[in-house]
Amino acid sequence: MRGDSTILSEREKLVLYSIVKNFILTATPVASSYISRHSSLSFSPATIRHIMSKLEEKGYIFQPHKSSGRIPTSAGYRIFVDQMIKKGRLSQDEKEKIRQAIKLSTGDYESVFRESSRILAYLSKQLSILISPQLDEGIFHRMEISRLGSERLLLVISIKSGIVKTIVLEIESEIQDKQLEVLKQVLNERLDGLKIREIRLKFREIVQDLADEKSGLMHLFIDTADRIFDFSENNNIFVTGTHNFLRQPEFNNYSELSSVVEVLEDKNIIVHLLDQSGIPANLNVLIGDEIEESKMKNCSIISARYKIGQVQGTLGIVGPTRMDYVHLIPLVEYAAYTLSEIMESEL
Repeated sequence: MRGDSTILSEREKLVLYSIVKNFILTATPVASSYISRHSSLSFSPATIRHIMSKLEEKGYIFQPHKSSGRIPTSAGYRIFVDQMIKKGRLSQDEKEKIRQAIKLSTGDYESVFRESSRILAYLSKQLSILISPQLDEGIFHRMEISRLGSERLLLVISIKSGIVKTIVLEIESEIQDKQLEVLKQVLNERLDGLKIREIRLKFREIVQDLADEKSGLMHLFIDTADRIFDFSENNNIFVTGTHNFLRQPEFNNYSELSSVVEVLEDKNIIVHLLDQSGIPANLNVLIGDEIEESKMKNCSIISARYKIGQVQGTLGIVGPTRMDYVHLIPLVEYAAYTLSEIMESEL
C-alpha cells in the first residue's frame, strides 16, 4: 500500500518528515516551536504552524490533546515510509551479527529459525516473528521405505527444500523386501515433481490402478495418505522479544497492551497478518489502520519472505507505529536475505 505524496507540496513534505522523525525519536507530540528550534528547516514559526494546519486538514497529522503538538496518522507514516524505504543502511557490525547468529546456530531447521527470530528481536528492539515455510507447497523429492521388524514400516519423505519427514506405519502382515523395493520405485516415479498438497489431495487418483497389488500395502497408503503427506506439523511460529513490546510507552496502558497480546497469541491471526498483502513481495510494511485487525491499530508490521528451495516462509517485526522504519526495514530485509542464502547453501 503506497501513499500519494504528489498531493503534498515540497514544504508540506519537509514539515511532515520532520514531525515523523521527531515523534519517532521522542514519543512526544511535536509542536511547531520544537520544529523551528530543532530542525534544519529555514521556515518561520508562523509558516510551520500554517503548514501543520494544512497537514492536519489533509489527514496526515493530528492533535491528540488540546494545547499539545501533533503526531503522525497512519497516512502520514505511509508517505514517510514510501519516501524513505530504500534510504536506510545497516552497519557492517549489524550485518555480521545477523550472519554469524544464523550460520553458527546448530544444524536442525528449528534451531536456525529460533536463532533467526532471536537475533532480529535483539537488533530491532521489537517483537520478532518467524513463520516456518509452508511445506504443503514443497515439491516431492523422494520416499524411502524400510522395515522395522515384521509389523512396522519406516517411511522417510523428503521435499526439494531439503526438509525430511519420517513416519512409522503399522502393517498386518510381513512384506518382502522385493515388494517394498517395487512399491518405492513406483511411488517415486509417480510422485516426482508434484507438490505435497497435490499428493495429499489426489493420492488415491494417482495410484488407483495399483490398488489391487497383492501385498495390500497400497491400500494402506491410500487410507493413510492424509497422515503420510501431512507436513503441517512442521509449520511452526517463533515469537521472540515480548519484553521489547512491554518497554514501549505506547503500551503502558494495560487494556491497550492486553488487546495486542490477545491477537499475538492466536497463531492463525499472526500468519494472516504477516501475509496480509496477499502479494508474493519480498517486503511488506503495514502501518496502523492498514492492518485488518482493529486491535493492532497502534502497531506496524514489517515482514519479508525468505526461501528454502521451493518453499517460502516469512519473518518480521511488530511494534508501535512510532518505529524507526529507516533502520528497521533494511534490518528485516537483510535478515530474510541472509537466512535464505545460508539455508539454500545447506541444501
